[in-house]
Amino acid sequence: MAADATQEELQAGRGYEALFVPALFAPWCDHVTGGAGIADGAHVLDVACGTGVLTRAARERTKNSGRVVGLDPAPGMIAAAREVEPNIEWILGNAEDLPLEDGSFDCVISQFGMMFFQDIQKAAQEMYRVTKPGGRLAVAIWYTIDQNPAYRDIVAVLEEHVSPEAANSVRLPFSLGDPDEVVTILSRAGFDGVAFETKSVQATFPSTRTMVEVELRGWLPLFDIHLSEEKIAEVLVQSDVRLSKYATPTGNAVFPTTAYVMTAHKPE
Repeated sequence: MAADATQEELQAGRGYEALFVPALFAPWCDHVTGGAGIADGAHVLDVACGTGVLTRAARERTKNSGRVVGLDPAPGMIAAAREVEPNIEWILGNAEDLPLEDGSFDCVISQFGMMFFQDIQKAAQEMYRVTKPGGRLAVAIWYTIDQNPAYRDIVAVLEEHVSPEAANSVRLPFSLGDPDEVVTILSRAGFDGVAFETKSVQATFPSTRTMVEVELRGWLPLFDIHLSEEKIAEVLVQSDVRLSKYATPTGNAVFPTTAYVMTAHKPE
């Protein structure tokens, strides 16, 4: 699978890295890399790596030794990841058809990607296939949007002021909120010792408007929803009242996010 990112795709990837990663995703990396038990010299695969924040954290855990691979189906994400860290092996590919050899990795990880797989069961089987006997899996998955009320409020803003399609794009990451469903999927794929732990992490954005702006500039374009500057400004003004509850005295926006980290291992 090979494709060059268009300038528009690259800009979306850069926006995702600049806006989402430090505020929302970076704080989760320790939970996933710790759950996977990544050690010095490990061979690690990050499935649906996005712009690679978890992949980079995994590389640090290996002490920059072993082999660390980040895989994502979006050319813009891979291109942005390569800009940030050119010394990691970045692969354009799908979770359902991993272009990697059987039993290649000590640890397979994924952070908030499983809900986007076209065929979750097939992807789980592929992750099992490329894991070494005795190797570990760790994936982070959001609970439902009702358990992440800040995003429920953002969805309401987009529903009212942009479009149902825009609102649905933000609902999508919270569509796999039942951990028992994932336990069944991973067990069917062959994994043993499947378990999960609930985690809550504070997200911190520079302002409540930034909470919405990252969706408008860094998320909606991934779904081919592009807004004019005038429309973005209008939506941000409309968001002020609904999201004011998350504002701190310093002007930052701080709110809890809730997810579960699923861990498992491949039998020896």
